[in-house]
Amino acid sequence: MRDRQVLIVEDDRLTATTYAEYLTRAGAFVVVHSSRTAHDALGFLAGRLRRTGTFGVDMVLLDMNLPDGHGLDVLGQLRAAGFTGGVLAMTADTELETIRRSIALGVVQYLVKPFGYQQFAQRVRSFRDLSVEIEGPGRADGQAEVDRAFAMVRSTGPGDLPKGLTEGTLNTVVAVLQAADRALSAGEVGTAVGSSRVTARRYLEHLHRTGMVDRTPRYGTPGRPENEYRWHPARPGRPTD
Repeated sequence: MRDRQVLIVEDDRLTATTYAEYLTRAGAFVVVHSSRTAHDALGFLAGRLRRTGTFGVDMVLLDMNLPDGHGLDVLGQLRAAGFTGGVLAMTADTELETIRRSIALGVVQYLVKPFGYQQFAQRVRSFRDLSVEIEGPGRADGQAEVDRAFAMVRSTGPGDLPKGLTEGTLNTVVAVLQAADRALSAGEVGTAVGSSRVTARRYLEHLHRTGMVDRTPRYGTPGRPENEYRWHPARPGRPTD
């Protein structure tokens, strides 16, 4: 998997530095530039477009309240210039008008400050995995594939989880699956994350329902038949760049 190229647009230097550190922890991201103003962000991308013919940015982390303008005005100019990368809003702005405009301009995630690493990592990884799935030529194999692609980028924060599941444990389960070089049973995942097989299975089934993991029967084991689960976006044998 190639690293996703990220532009951070955030006027607070410490916050921007924190995002860069979070991206390093999340994995497979590289910050190509950090802008503290709308003018700098637009100038940076315009310069890259002139020199290379491409924006060279896969993802923008966008604050809304910048010293010299609104983040959505920046995004509007980028879309008009042909920018098709992913944009994740990172802002304290909860005005409904801002949220409506964000949706209209194709913002794929909207994180309200303050937030922690787990919330941040879940959302940027969702976009990363989606971008791997849909890059390059070709077409989706019907409605189910389209639905799965949209499910990948939707928030999976606590408010979107079934009752009794938590975001922190979900992120741990995801990390275990992503690191595994084979499919894992619910018992194996439970052992890795420090939970029971039944609890692990609830998380795995949630990930399966949202299209994030493949579920297949495991044959050749004594006792009751069981399922095994493999992280779908990064399964071996599929091109990832």
